[in-house]
Amino acid sequence: MKKSLELLGVTSSGLEASIEKKKNDENLVNEAALISDLDEREKFLLSFLEKKTHGYVKSKCLLADLIKSKNPAYACDLVMSACQAEPVNPKNYLLFAEIAFEHKAWDIVLFSLDIVKWLSDDKSVLVLNHAEELRQKTAELINQSNLENNSNNAFWKNKKPEKFWILERLYYQSKLKGLIRFSFKLLNTFPYEIQNYHVVYSAFTLLDDKTAILDLYKHINKILSDDNINKNLYLGMIHYHLSEYDKAVQVLNEVLAIKNTHPNALLFISLSYLIMGNAEKFSESFNKIIPGYEPQFIALYFIYSAFMGASLDKAQFPNQKMISREIIEVIKKLIYSKRETTAELLIQRFQELGYFAVLPFLQLYIAELLIKNNELDKAEKMLSGCIDEEVHRIKAWIYRIRGLEDSAEKELILYRQKYLPDKDMGFHCKLVNLDLNYQISENTNENFKLLRIAFEQTKKLISIFDMEYGLNSMTCVETGCQDCCTKTFPYVSFIEYSYMNDWLSGQSDEIKNKIYKVSRDIVNLYKNRYGKEPPFMHGESFDLNKEFPTDFVFECPFLGDNKCNIYENRPFTCRAYSYGSQDGVRYKGCNYFFEQFKGANKLTDVRKVINMASFFDFAKKIDEKLIGKRIIAPIPVWFAQSYEETLEKINRLL
Repeated sequence: MKKSLELLGVTSSGLEASIEKKKNDENLVNEAALISDLDEREKFLLSFLEKKTHGYVKSKCLLADLIKSKNPAYACDLVMSACQAEPVNPKNYLLFAEIAFEHKAWDIVLFSLDIVKWLSDDKSVLVLNHAEELRQKTAELINQSNLENNSNNAFWKNKKPEKFWILERLYYQSKLKGLIRFSFKLLNTFPYEIQNYHVVYSAFTLLDDKTAILDLYKHINKILSDDNINKNLYLGMIHYHLSEYDKAVQVLNEVLAIKNTHPNALLFISLSYLIMGNAEKFSESFNKIIPGYEPQFIALYFIYSAFMGASLDKAQFPNQKMISREIIEVIKKLIYSKRETTAELLIQRFQELGYFAVLPFLQLYIAELLIKNNELDKAEKMLSGCIDEEVHRIKAWIYRIRGLEDSAEKELILYRQKYLPDKDMGFHCKLVNLDLNYQISENTNENFKLLRIAFEQTKKLISIFDMEYGLNSMTCVETGCQDCCTKTFPYVSFIEYSYMNDWLSGQSDEIKNKIYKVSRDIVNLYKNRYGKEPPFMHGESFDLNKEFPTDFVFECPFLGDNKCNIYENRPFTCRAYSYGSQDGVRYKGCNYFFEQFKGANKLTDVRKVINMASFFDFAKKIDEKLIGKRIIAPIPVWFAQSYEETLEKINRLL
């Protein structure tokens, strides 16, 4: 095993735990409901949930409700974990409001109830009624004189749920239509709360969707028609985001005509002049700003200082990670707008004037940007003099791109000797979609071509992730692990089964008979244990754990002597396993890869992974075209009989 992998200290895949009988969320809630003694119910839930970081939303909320009086810290953690999984479920925020109410954090209560109102729909009548009752109780208590308000004490001060965070979670979960819908719902629910426009603007800057941001433009023009300051401010910011800098300056100057010291208008005017290359106007606008403490203002201060060649005290600046990110966004804008000379000048000044001593992460972010722009020599030079351990990670990335695997391994060893994340630390998945917007054919062979395109895209993304994150593509071989072939199994669509069967039809009778026999043995094991045929699952929803309990495990029929016999034609889940997530909440993979992802980068806790749902939706469309419905089953259920007999079973089922 390579030393860089060994240093992570992982000794097993973690999949052995899947052999144990597990409960799903519904099972756990139902079992807890049968325990009448509340203390015992609490113990029961706690024993199961204390190590569950993902999922189990209903169970976590039930436990949070039980302990909200005596243990608000853990109750809040449970609810926020539920929000991670279901960021737009209003019930989660109603429970959070109840916890805050219990502990007299009145501002938190009211803010959380606003979120409940925003996220609720016509089906949420009971939730809305409960929220309104709680709002009235809170208002009555606030009206009492000398009432204690804990909203700003040490515990509650940073506990307020953030609206932007909710929209950002939808972005990471690749629920972009939901992000847009809930953004406009926020503005329609509270049309005159100006801070919400900043929330939505910030969320829309994450999107690569010009139509959505133009819809926001129209919405602002209409709703804020009588508020010329805020209307023109946000319209100007949208022009800036769309790289329409002349228009941004023109519209933002209308804000200054009313309020000539408006800091945000001056901020975006200054940035626009910088990117347009008008140094005189940039300097003039900047010098009118009465700066705020937000990272954007401080980032502009550093940019201006570097532009003017000013030296700074060499003390590290607080919140330097956020400030460095804002500077990088401006540099990206400059490069995108063909102002590479200005971008290079700023980077040179940052380096020469010692700004990296003040903003050490900036040096690392610039190196990453240069790598992504394929300027490897410049990136390597940028790292000169940097003493942060991230240097080794970034150098390893450069060496991997150059094909210098031995040099990359040495740097990765140095990185992991100096930095390993906390055991309890996780990461946020940023889903990357497969681009499968193709016309589905009724011809199976044509669909095989589309399947190969999907698999090629999957392979390419995996290569990119390996390169950037330092993932060992030979992890399974080096660890001697086959657990994903023996302790868990994929659910395969009809088109994937057909593709696998196409491979099998070209093999010897010996291989065919082995696959059929092993598959029949597994099916018979299922029938003997559960007293029924293992099902083909079809339709929109089904309980996988109910139909195939987690203690039902087997060796894949296609597993040969330490190798996958059908490797080139293997199904999607086998290809994307340990590189993907289906919902942006639960990482789908083993401990060996999870720890590599986790320790891949300390500059951000976000990791790009394949959106497995983008393939499953694609396969569903093909199945619907070929056989009328989506259908999935484990591999042995498909191969326990001949292809013709399998088709007969499916036809009877449908």
